[in-house]
Amino acid sequence: MSKSTSKAPSDRSKLTKRILIGVGITLVLVYIVFLFITTNFLGNNNIVTETANKAKAYDIVESKSLIVRNEEYLSSGTSGVMVYDVSDGDKVTSDGVVATAYNSQDDVAAVQQSKELDERIAYLKSLNEVNNSTNVGIDTLNSQINERMVAVMKSINACDYSNIDSAEQNLLTSILRKQLLTGDQKNFDDKIAELESQRASLKNATPIGTVKAGSAGYFVSKVDGYENSFDVTKLDEVTAKDIESVSPEQVNENAYLGKIVKGVNWYLLCPVTHDEATALSHADENIKVRLPSAIDGEIPAKILYVNQNSAENEKSVAVLQCNYMNDALSKLRQENVEIIVNEYEGLKISKSALHDDDITYTVKDDAGNETEKKERVQGVYVQYGMELVFKQVSIVYAGDDFIICNENPDKGKLLNGTTVALYDKVVTEGGDLFNGKIIS
Repeated sequence: MSKSTSKAPSDRSKLTKRILIGVGITLVLVYIVFLFITTNFLGNNNIVTETANKAKAYDIVESKSLIVRNEEYLSSGTSGVMVYDVSDGDKVTSDGVVATAYNSQDDVAAVQQSKELDERIAYLKSLNEVNNSTNVGIDTLNSQINERMVAVMKSINACDYSNIDSAEQNLLTSILRKQLLTGDQKNFDDKIAELESQRASLKNATPIGTVKAGSAGYFVSKVDGYENSFDVTKLDEVTAKDIESVSPEQVNENAYLGKIVKGVNWYLLCPVTHDEATALSHADENIKVRLPSAIDGEIPAKILYVNQNSAENEKSVAVLQCNYMNDALSKLRQENVEIIVNEYEGLKISKSALHDDDITYTVKDDAGNETEKKERVQGVYVQYGMELVFKQVSIVYAGDDFIICNENPDKGKLLNGTTVALYDKVVTEGGDLFNGKIIS
């Protein structure tokens, strides 16, 4: 008689437990492998990138400057009602007519009205001539109108009215030329005839005298009493205390028609700190300055002198020479100025993108033998498709939260010849970054 046998319940329980433990260990190992692969090869670790774009940065010295020129008062020298023949900032020649005198205000009004009519007639005639001699497409004119309308709006939004008249005139010219081209306006002959009729009806006013410039230079219609404050031949002797103590002399403005700025050069006297004076004394003499309240952008200047004070707690004086002139600049006297000591141009990158990593490169000895070397350098990680590539950088400027990198460093500065390029996708955030890392 045969007997059937079976495992005891305790044996089955032990076997089940061993199977469960094995499956659990396998799952843990699979999970660890999965984390390793996704973290180091397939995951992006929340990578954030920015595009490397061109930018400029500056070393700037700010100062409250006093502007001086070689100026002489312009007396009227004749009676009557004066009409200026030149505008502020205009060049005048020696013995050139600056103003004309007339018997009465009525004569002046007639002269000014005649002048305005002459300008309008000449303007409309020029439009007729342009329309007959050129063949400009409607698309070109539409584009021109849009651009000039934007220019006018920008000036208005920025409260910059220094060139608004010119901008509006340019816009009007484009609109009128479009009317001629589309046939909305055949020509301006009728309007020209009407204006010429008005011009002929005005009485002829005879001048009773003229005022001429005694020297060549620029004309300015206002005097302020600072004209004789400094001798422009002795600006190398000016101190900060001289600038602080200067005050305008009492001038009877009615006695003068204005002044002549002799020569082409004018000067900014800029009190600066001891450290700023040292920086300026080592800078290139040809620089640029900004005078925000008078002109947009930058104008060229030259560092003429740096009158340094030996005491570190006392101000020094930087003397800058300029020769650019316009209406607004001709009237400046005391002005905030930004002196651009150095200008840096390159690719702007966030400081958070900087990392240290190893670069492998090859060197040759005199015999031509090659040796592979490795060196740790500063650089950034750039995303190319699904891969990160480490690139060395050559920093030319460092701001608070950004750097400017040289696109084309001098030979020898890059160990492997590779650096960040325009429009590269530079990694600014991300964990466990390394050269060659695969990301999703």
